[in-house]
Amino acid sequence: MRQQTGYLFHRGNSWFLRYYDTDATGKRIQKCEKLKVAYGGEYRTRRSVQTFVGEILAPLNSGLLNPQATMTVVDFVDTIYLPEHVEKRLRPASLKQYKDVWKNHLKNRMGKLTLRSFRTVHGEQMLADIAAKAKLGRSSLRHCKAFLSGAFKQAKRLGILDGLNPIQDTSIPNVPEAEQDTYAYSLPEIKSMLAVLPEPARTVVLTAAFTGLRKSELRGLTWGSYNGEQLSVDRSVWNSTVSEPKTKRSRSPIPVVPLLAEALEAHRLRAGKLAQANLPIFQAGNGQPLNLDNIVRRVIMPALSPCAVCKMQEDEHLPDGHAFERDKNLPLWHGWHAFRRGLATNLHTLGIADKDIQAILRHSNVGLTMNVYVKSVNESQVSALDSLSEKFAVCNEHATNRIQ
Repeated sequence: MRQQTGYLFHRGNSWFLRYYDTDATGKRIQKCEKLKVAYGGEYRTRRSVQTFVGEILAPLNSGLLNPQATMTVVDFVDTIYLPEHVEKRLRPASLKQYKDVWKNHLKNRMGKLTLRSFRTVHGEQMLADIAAKAKLGRSSLRHCKAFLSGAFKQAKRLGILDGLNPIQDTSIPNVPEAEQDTYAYSLPEIKSMLAVLPEPARTVVLTAAFTGLRKSELRGLTWGSYNGEQLSVDRSVWNSTVSEPKTKRSRSPIPVVPLLAEALEAHRLRAGKLAQANLPIFQAGNGQPLNLDNIVRRVIMPALSPCAVCKMQEDEHLPDGHAFERDKNLPLWHGWHAFRRGLATNLHTLGIADKDIQAILRHSNVGLTMNVYVKSVNESQVSALDSLSEKFAVCNEHATNRIQ
């Protein structure tokens, strides 16, 4: 097979390479591509830029090219990756996250880049631009990188591409601490929330804080999954989709501390005849799982407003000489997953063993044994959550004394 050398030339401050390629239909076409280095300085001669020429011509001269490699990344993602791979394999919540990442941050930055022409430098520049303009934290930037990496992995699995995944060596940009998008609620923050929230929002928050359940798992809880001592995670509810828990490890039962048990029993009494085994613990008026986004918007966010707390305190009838101090330091709302992070952080602060924290959160990334075998609740896990409950009680007592 004849090896291409291309025609190299420069215009102004840029180097260009003209060469022949094949489009998706197999037709031979001429292309002109700008090199990623500027003309001048150490890159003033043709020999000095041969490495960059080689990066472009090597796939063409290897004889292993698939015509589909000339597809644009946008076309590949929209017509192959999302419908044929992501939509068929991912859970609904993960699918929505993937589509949002693609639509909001990646698609409009792709331009006409093809699968074959996309290089690590493009991924590096793209993530840097997202970090600078979209103000995302490192966790969200990792989602962007994971999306791109998954797309190129699928292209390799389908035989469209060969060689290294161009996203493999792409780095996650550093972002200011203020822009980090992960958060863990502290015990004082949880206490502040519980002090102002009405029911059933208070019990939902208490359950999230002391179990570390994911939002979809909170919605999936039924009265049949609670036996007074522990909660079994039997299902997950995202929007109107009911599915099994995220992993086999996620089905592990969770100890219920006395503080939470009391709240759940009171919640059961309020539910009355609706507290049936097959019905959600947290349910809307129509018996369906409670919409947690709605309760955040309608109840939790207004309750965490200092003005709302002030109004509530003014409505209290207190003896002469007593008054509430307006709480201007209520925590901001950081989402339901911040309770899960908070549980792990607070347990770690108390010196609880990592293995017990892993068991309580039902993570599956600690080895094959923990992935395959579902362990029952053991004494050390109960002790860990009891310690957290005791610490919370002390925190709450100190807060009450300050108010008095």
